[in-house]
Amino acid sequence: MFLLDIRRYWEVSMKHHVGRVFVATSVLCYCLLSTAAQTEVDNRSSVNAVDAANRALFYQAIDHHSVQRDVFNASSYAEKMLVLSQVFLGAEYVGGSVGEGPFSKYDKDPLVRFDVFDCTTYVETLLAGVMSTSSAEFETNLMALRYQDGDVSFVSRNHFPSLDWFHNNQDKLQDITPDVAGGTAQVAQTLIDKAAWYQHLSGDVLGCDATTSNDCQRLLGQLKEEGRDFTPEPAYLPYVPLTALFIGTERAVNQALLDRIPSGSVISMVRPDWPLKQWIGTNMNVSHQGIAIRKEGVLYLRHASLTYKKVIDESFVDYFSQYSPESSLKGFNVQILRY
Repeated sequence: MFLLDIRRYWEVSMKHHVGRVFVATSVLCYCLLSTAAQTEVDNRSSVNAVDAANRALFYQAIDHHSVQRDVFNASSYAEKMLVLSQVFLGAEYVGGSVGEGPFSKYDKDPLVRFDVFDCTTYVETLLAGVMSTSSAEFETNLMALRYQDGDVSFVSRNHFPSLDWFHNNQDKLQDITPDVAGGTAQVAQTLIDKAAWYQHLSGDVLGCDATTSNDCQRLLGQLKEEGRDFTPEPAYLPYVPLTALFIGTERAVNQALLDRIPSGSVISMVRPDWPLKQWIGTNMNVSHQGIAIRKEGVLYLRHASLTYKKVIDESFVDYFSQYSPESSLKGFNVQILRY
């Protein structure tokens, strides 16, 4: 983003990783021609149909691959993650598509969607599915992952991966980065200034235009006021440096390191102290997330890609090989669900 690494510039998807700095919104103008209005209705009906169909397939997969917690292991975890993540291959990438629901105070986007994803909502959906012994548990598990203490509100949402998302889910996730790195792990450090980030939010986060709507201005002001209660906090995250994955000037692939990455792991792209403060009010450590999937002995990154506008598989090695030593992306963090 912000022209730091051109090909993956928007891959970080600012909205999802920093809590809706930019949100793709549309304002339905009721003075549109009736044909255009009908097209909008048809599009919404199509979206609802895709969401319902994907939901049914996903829930069916959860129930079909139900594994009781007392017999859950690395093999069953990897298999269930493989099956659940396949359901959404090809799903459209859309940033800013979820919120706290229509009755929430601020972000009224749907609480759960199965038709479109960004990188983090895709990862959260899969983790919640794998955690669930039945589809009836899914939504509760998703809320527990996405919100601190499961408290569904904009302010308690885990907006920042290295400060909120990992820290608040330590009871569910295990950081195995040092084991994967094999003695080469490094630690990303930054200062997350949530109060300043809140002050940079715009009406987009509310789905309204604060430049023209007094109600929008008022609500945005209330949200910013809530954000003033936060104080800057240091955030730390271990990572496998790309120099450990690609060895020497020839950048030979370290296959032994790849073999230590379990299929189904959460992979987070790390940019230590990523300098975004002038744009969003704070620096960050994480720019993107996905799932490691091993197929026929080859490791892939399965992720919701803004570059390709959909959920895809990319060769793990190919994905990271595009980043030069001068890139701000220095490595990746690896986490698995606690069994």
